[in-house]
Amino acid sequence: MMLLSQTLGLSVISAEDALPAGEVAGLGIDPLTCRVRELYLKNTESGDSVPWAQVRGMGPDAVIVDTAAAETGRESPHSRAHKRLLGKRILTEFGEDIGTLTEVTFDPETGAVGDLYIGRDPTPVPGSRMVGLGSYALVLGAG
Repeated sequence: MMLLSQTLGLSVISAEDALPAGEVAGLGIDPLTCRVRELYLKNTESGDSVPWAQVRGMGPDAVIVDTAAAETGRESPHSRAHKRLLGKRILTEFGEDIGTLTEVTFDPETGAVGDLYIGRDPTPVPGSRMVGLGSYALVLGAG
């Protein structure tokens, strides 16, 4: 598992020509499937995001993407709302504010979300409890 905080700022490299394609600015997560949907990029000329299906490899130093097949340049309508996950407010499905998101773990091969860390609590919450994610908050269902 990788930490979201470890991926921020990683170089994104094109699999076709080994040229820089930008830097990781964040992850787009689908709360219903508990998977990474896309990588948000910064410092790029090709676009704002790369679909997760185009990620060929991810390690501690860089992310390799298939830029020839990637549909970069188009920002999904939800992209702006989800770019900044760390620090996002966490609510229960009943509207109770339980803190802020401090870390997310995910599988760098499959994009499956593992655990969510809230505030200073060292006990993680399973990512499978996500039921919603918007510009205001990430919403968790009952455990």
